[in-house]
Amino acid sequence: MAKLKQKDSAYLCRDKFATRAETLEKLINLWHFEKKIESIELKLSSGRICSEDIFSKNTLPVCRAAGADGVAVRYVDFENGIPDFSNWREGQDYVAADMGDDFDDKFDTVLWIEDFQFSNQGKIIAITPSDEVFKGHLVKQKGAMLQKDELVLKKGDIINPFRLGLLASAGIKNINVYKKPVIAYIPSGNELVMAGSEVKRGENIESNSLMVEYMLQQWGAETEIFPIVKDEKSELEKVIDKALKIADIILLNGGSSMGTEDYSSSLLAEKSEYLQHGVRSIPGIPVAVAVINGKPVVNLPGPPFAAWCTLDWCVKGLISNYYGREFMPRPKINARLKNSIQKPLVHEMYVRLKLEKIGEEYNALPISDKMRYSEIAISWNALFIAPIGKEKWEIDEIIEVELLDV
Repeated sequence: MAKLKQKDSAYLCRDKFATRAETLEKLINLWHFEKKIESIELKLSSGRICSEDIFSKNTLPVCRAAGADGVAVRYVDFENGIPDFSNWREGQDYVAADMGDDFDDKFDTVLWIEDFQFSNQGKIIAITPSDEVFKGHLVKQKGAMLQKDELVLKKGDIINPFRLGLLASAGIKNINVYKKPVIAYIPSGNELVMAGSEVKRGENIESNSLMVEYMLQQWGAETEIFPIVKDEKSELEKVIDKALKIADIILLNGGSSMGTEDYSSSLLAEKSEYLQHGVRSIPGIPVAVAVINGKPVVNLPGPPFAAWCTLDWCVKGLISNYYGREFMPRPKINARLKNSIQKPLVHEMYVRLKLEKIGEEYNALPISDKMRYSEIAISWNALFIAPIGKEKWEIDEIIEVELLDV
């Protein structure tokens, strides 16, 4: 057991706390990274970011084609109204033309298949156009979808499933994208055991790594999850040095506060060219961020929600800066507060909410930290970030809440 002792007064000095925005801006300004490019198969590119403008290699349709399931006819036959079709023969006076089909050049107009009635023998017995008939009706001209050398995606665009189809139509087989930033995650703590282990007295499950890994992957990062490191300063330093060689960003989890075995922050102070220990945001005040060898190192708090918040504002911001594009903001709505919120004047606070629609308005109930872990996970579906400069929000006050994807 570690001996109790007072930590150096430089740790968590309240006078040196920074805001979230100040902390992130400083990290970004000091981060020296090389954004690399790789060529990958189109089918593997969903969720990736284009590193250059993409131009179509194809013209589609390659010639004019049917724009709907219908019947191709000659416009001249309909110029003066419905023609006498009693002696019409398929292939000579009309032809089937399904969506995207090429058809004989002697036909120039397509009518909906629903506009025709056929006998059991396949002979036309009625034509009742549902639209005005004009030359070229329901005909896609050559290049109506895509033209060769047309810009289809811009540098910095994300490739989503719909755009995958566009790129395939444009004749793209391989595509240049930005390589994902590699983020190393190092959990530490003598009490931690791997998920799935039998938990004994004095032990706790290391569960944050799963949350961290999937949040990072969702934001477009490649993850390197390290095994649990015991609270030994020399061992932790070795692992940090290893992570610095392979990763663009390093995350530590644990040892950010004032505990007797919280070595992470002291190591960062020794090794970094920049250190900010303490942020004016609740939860997560003891967050420590540093720059070592030009790379951001973020010491996440151990409690899951505090770690989640730091990932949300800090690590997500770093990934956004790496790619040079903003993430879509969470949807926001106004809701009526159903319990009061109080916090220190000089701090922000992330408030978990249970949002419910009652009639025509939404009610927002703050979720107490005293609730059981499972109850919090089930109830939490919205967020309110209470800003610096105000201490209390009263019951029935209208607040702007952010919706979570749950």
